[in-house]
Amino acid sequence: MYRKLKRALPVVLCLLVLLGTRALAGQVCLSPVIPDTLPSGLADGELLQQPLLKQAVITAVNQRSMQNTPSVSADSIPFSRLGLSGMNTSAKGAFTQYLKSGNSAAGMAKMKAMFNGMKDSARTAAYIDNKLRGFYALRNNQLGSKLSLPTIPQNNLKGISWTTAYMDTTAMMSGWWNEGTVQDVVTVGGIPIQINYNTLSGYNYTGPSLSDAHFVQFSFDREAYLSSVSKQLNQHYDLKKYFLDDLDIKSSMKSYATTSLNSLEQQGVKNKISSDQLMYLDTAQLRRSIMGNTLPIDLSADSVKLLAASKDSNDQALYKQYQQSAYFRQVLSLKTEMGDVKEMNQLLGAQKQVDGNIESWMRNDQNTAAMGGKLLQISFLQKMMMNMRSLKAGSVGDSSGLFMNGVAGSFLKGNKAIGLLAGNSSELGIQDIGTQSATGKTSYSMQGITLGKGGTSFSALNAGSKTQSNNGFNTSAISRNVFVGSVSEQVGLGSLGTLNVTLSKSSSTYGTASDAANVSKSAAGHLLDDLWATASVGLALNGSVKEWGLTHKVYINYAGLGYVNPGAPFASRGTMQYGLLLKRSWLKNKATVSLRTDIRDLATSALTSNKRKSLTYAVDARYRFTKKVTVSMNVLQSSLREDSSGHRFNAYMNRKVSFSSQVNGKINGKVFSNNTTLGLQQLDYLEIKTLFLNVGSTQTLMAGPGMVITSLTFSKDINNAAVYNNLFNAEGGYQYTLAKKISCGSTLIYMNSKDVVEQIGIRQQAATQLYKRWSVSLSADVRKNLFNSVANYYYGKFNTAMAVHYQIN
Repeated sequence: MYRKLKRALPVVLCLLVLLGTRALAGQVCLSPVIPDTLPSGLADGELLQQPLLKQAVITAVNQRSMQNTPSVSADSIPFSRLGLSGMNTSAKGAFTQYLKSGNSAAGMAKMKAMFNGMKDSARTAAYIDNKLRGFYALRNNQLGSKLSLPTIPQNNLKGISWTTAYMDTTAMMSGWWNEGTVQDVVTVGGIPIQINYNTLSGYNYTGPSLSDAHFVQFSFDREAYLSSVSKQLNQHYDLKKYFLDDLDIKSSMKSYATTSLNSLEQQGVKNKISSDQLMYLDTAQLRRSIMGNTLPIDLSADSVKLLAASKDSNDQALYKQYQQSAYFRQVLSLKTEMGDVKEMNQLLGAQKQVDGNIESWMRNDQNTAAMGGKLLQISFLQKMMMNMRSLKAGSVGDSSGLFMNGVAGSFLKGNKAIGLLAGNSSELGIQDIGTQSATGKTSYSMQGITLGKGGTSFSALNAGSKTQSNNGFNTSAISRNVFVGSVSEQVGLGSLGTLNVTLSKSSSTYGTASDAANVSKSAAGHLLDDLWATASVGLALNGSVKEWGLTHKVYINYAGLGYVNPGAPFASRGTMQYGLLLKRSWLKNKATVSLRTDIRDLATSALTSNKRKSLTYAVDARYRFTKKVTVSMNVLQSSLREDSSGHRFNAYMNRKVSFSSQVNGKINGKVFSNNTTLGLQQLDYLEIKTLFLNVGSTQTLMAGPGMVITSLTFSKDINNAAVYNNLFNAEGGYQYTLAKKISCGSTLIYMNSKDVVEQIGIRQQAATQLYKRWSVSLSADVRKNLFNSVANYYYGKFNTAMAVHYQIN
């Protein structure tokens, strides 16, 4: 199978290349910094291009009184050229002061050059639009305040805790274990940095201490930063006014129409029109209202003078027709400026839509904080951090299983992203000394970069390893350099869903410790060597059919036996994996059924056809009768088949069917809940074949001032073939409060594992709050062995723990 797959892979790669080429033509964009879109017209339309809105805003700022408004010099701001000549003197002075706020002399000179040059009219219009909106949205008496983030360093200690535990489960490890934790947030220049420190220490019974572990991480607290920017922004601005949510657009339109009509030349005009007629009549209707049955005429200036001086009745009639025509042309120009009836209705509809969206939009700190770059006076670093998705230094881990000492971060602006990492990962411990090979995983020094635009991303990782020393032990690893290049693409397929395509290729070179420097430079140059054996390919189709309540996922993944990715330590290699996931719901999610399959072929040798094949099938179903009663079912089969040297046999199989119920309600007015599971499980391992009956149940019942909790676990091999897992465990306890301050729990325990251990015991827990800031918790678990066996040391007879917490803030 593996060799056949190697011959088929060129065809697969050609298909992927075609898919990638198609994908570049229609990329699926990454989520922008501001994910929610606002209605057009009010939110994103430039005021300079919408005279009705611009005039409404100018009228509002003219009526607003600003304290300590400076005078305006003639050459400060070209208000007329910017379309802001309607501002009165007080508003012009306040607007000029607002523009100067936070700008140095050089900044003001640059702004004036932009206004005077007017080379980039779109950029100038966008700048003025933002400033005019911000000026209008400025809260009262905020003109002279500093519109910036607090820069005074702050420290917010979240907490310090220490936990000590003792257990006697085995003499091979420490009986005493300690854990200390410190959490702190330091804010410098308005940017919060979260500091987490953790230490683990243990002590052997015989004396010498085990190595203590210390972990410290510095991370950018993005949520706190966005919350701070949003708070500062809302302190200085009313964002509803920025989006003109408070304007009565209809009244503003009528007021603007009335003012504009009154300013027209009306001498000798008989058929004047009202503001309502201007707003709601089209061009033909306006012509009939003004001109009647006559047509508009146009005359030269000399002819107009002659007609005005003439006493002839025909000349006078023609002159009056000209006056009506001139009036009509002025009205028509005003109508064009205001827009036709359709545009006005769209503008009124946009306001209604904004009214419903602004509130929900403003509840998201990410949205409001993104406005900070436009309205607050923030530095380049502060503005850059608003697009920083994550930034960590020290002990860094991620979802792929990578843990290293170094730095990692990602930056996203619009649909463009970049990610960087650099550090050292160490996978060597004392317990691994006997399992290290000359080419196995050791300590890597890594550097990586990821570049993305839309749904496409490219990444490269360089990792070098060498001999590592730990507590006097040296690994046998030779020098090694690994280079990994990857490209991924997300392609939109319309109603079919989205297709995710991932291509990855690794290259490795080896050498001795003396030529480590040369080895570190050579892996990237051999990226195309052993193409199929060191490549990884992934395809995943995700989609849904809303009409059917159906979601689906189909995937196929391949990884060559020589593929190595130090950035994903748990990534598979030498595998071919494919599977399917279907999920459907009915009756408003009262009933759900899901089907899952996963098939994997794992090559175990590069020289032979030896392999392992795992198959997993699962069906899950759930039905909710009421809010208090839910039942579910699970059917699962998982197997592992070995194919070695022409011999094929089943090494392992797990087949299970189980039924579960969840019930909540009241008994005699007392609240209770019950979770019960009943199932059969077949476990086959080589020649051992077992059939287990599994029962589990947990009940809670409010009784008096406390709560009774009982649990039972029963597992019985009907075939009597299992060595372990014939288990019966029962616990019953009561949670209560002493002296109104101490929360306690007392539990009786009985455990019986056939021919292994039988114990009876008691567990006591207590926790309390002292002086509002101190909290202390204690627990002790004491057992007595009722049956002695050689395996008793696996199960301790005494386990105790104590934790003390002090809340600084």
